[in-house]
Amino acid sequence: MLSAASLGGICDQGQLWPGGLFVAIPMMLVLRGLTVGVVVVGDKVISRGWFRTRTITRADISSVRAVNYSGLWNRSSSSRLFLMLELNVAGSEVEIPAVVGRPLKVQRLASQLRDALGLAASSARVGEHRNPG
Repeated sequence: MLSAASLGGICDQGQLWPGGLFVAIPMMLVLRGLTVGVVVVGDKVISRGWFRTRTITRADISSVRAVNYSGLWNRSSSSRLFLMLELNVAGSEVEIPAVVGRPLKVQRLASQLRDALGLAASSARVGEHRNPG
């Protein structure tokens, strides 16, 4: 609402650019938010975050689990209220902080990703994290 009012006020004076920023930046964030997540395409797993996209070979993933969220929104400390996905890729842990949510939802997403990759349910160690603080 504020951005529309800013745009309207600026347009009356014939200058579009300052008010346009109030509209363009939030719209770009909304559009990027629609593409954030994890997708399985053929023999690849594509992880799309806010600022980077990773492609991981499906065969390199040995486990998928839901772990306590640690990322930008809580200054990298470990959250007990939210979980995120973590993949074990060729012996190293790859966190997917773009897939974050309430425990039940992220556990369900981890289970669905394990099923899509054909991994055993034993790879589900929920709530563990290497930063237990």
